[in-house]
Amino acid sequence: MKTFWLTFLLLVSPLVMAQEPAPSGELAAAAQLAAILEQTRTLRADVDVLTLDQDGREIQESKALLVMQKPDHFYWEILSPYSETMLTNGERIWRFEPDLEQVTVEHFDNDINRTPVMLLNGDAADIAESYTIASADMDGGVLARFILYPKASDSLFTRLSLTFAGSSLEEMQFEDSLGQKTSLTFSGLEANAAIEPGTFEFHMPDDVEIIDNTQ
Repeated sequence: MKTFWLTFLLLVSPLVMAQEPAPSGELAAAAQLAAILEQTRTLRADVDVLTLDQDGREIQESKALLVMQKPDHFYWEILSPYSETMLTNGERIWRFEPDLEQVTVEHFDNDINRTPVMLLNGDAADIAESYTIASADMDGGVLARFILYPKASDSLFTRLSLTFAGSSLEEMQFEDSLGQKTSLTFSGLEANAAIEPGTFEFHMPDDVEIIDNTQ
């Protein structure tokens, strides 16, 4: 369950701004990344999630569905090996755990969501202020990979990489301070398609415990 929560926060949380200016090389990499990201306004994808411990042993493998709409709407559903859903409409986050028959509701705000990939919504200067960035072409220029190291000391991760084929997000990998590594591989991507109304609004099921932390 902790892996689910961390993965979702890394997908939906806002950028944490650092204070020092970025070198010109980082600005160039950030500008390249921002130019790729700005091509996508909505995204739907199937996601294979693999988490390894610091010794490379598999902790968990799961399948998920991601739906995103800029600037701050996300839907993340674990499909297997268990069921769990988290979504935000930019104001609230709902977390539904069917096995526990429990729904948790939180405010979506900058205080409780410390870290990226709102990155998926980032501007070049903001990205460069928040991360030390390097970029490289792979497979003869077919793929572009960006390696990001957060400058904020309270980040949930120590290293993040994003791999693109053109403007299509192929893979995301991140590593936490304990050396645990998580890889998200994206398939069946649909970019800039219309999102069904109501996708980012939670419909409360019957007979569940509601933990509402927005009161």
